[in-house]
Amino acid sequence: MNLDGIISLLIACIELVYIINLLVFSERNAVNKLVIGILVLLFGYQFIEFLICFAGMQRQIIIYLAFLDITLLPPLCLYAVLRFSARENHLSKLVFIPALFFIVYYPFVLDQFAVTKCTVLYASYHYPLGELYGIFYYLPIIFSIIILNKKWGAETDPLNKSLTRTFLFGFLFTFIPSMILAIAIPTFLTAVESLLCKLAFIFASFLFYFALKNRQTSERK
Repeated sequence: MNLDGIISLLIACIELVYIINLLVFSERNAVNKLVIGILVLLFGYQFIEFLICFAGMQRQIIIYLAFLDITLLPPLCLYAVLRFSARENHLSKLVFIPALFFIVYYPFVLDQFAVTKCTVLYASYHYPLGELYGIFYYLPIIFSIIILNKKWGAETDPLNKSLTRTFLFGFLFTFIPSMILAIAIPTFLTAVESLLCKLAFIFASFLFYFALKNRQTSERK
């Protein structure tokens, strides 16, 4: 019995439940809408990976769609952090430029995309410009952590401090374990996109709680 990708389906289903609950119960302010967008991308990747590994849909265009999805995640996270931290300005949307480069470039090299391995837990891929992609993938995450850490230290309002801590811990409890795993288990790097998105279920859970508690429409529309 083929169970490859089944963990991706399980996580996708839970993230879909998060999304539905937030659409029903969370306040419709700008930051929460961005959080829902992040959860939609996380759900989308897990569902596509399920299709790749369980349903055998391994055409290059499907792999590209998976990368398109996760490529938008870091800049969207950073943009949400900028908005939440009241640091957004007319230049903030420039954080999407590196992601757009890869989104536009990769269709021209689709023949270099391939699934190299599928398991119950993860998928691994071959794709061009892997090291450059990794740099531009992690930089927005690092900037997000720095901004949230500074906001947390400077915040005096108890609610905002709690919200900032939740947002920050979502990043830390997701990406610090991934760094430890990358050091301790070298094979982690061969499937880093897939495994990181599995660990991002932790991030999704923190974001779900954050958005339910984030009820400050008047300040963040």
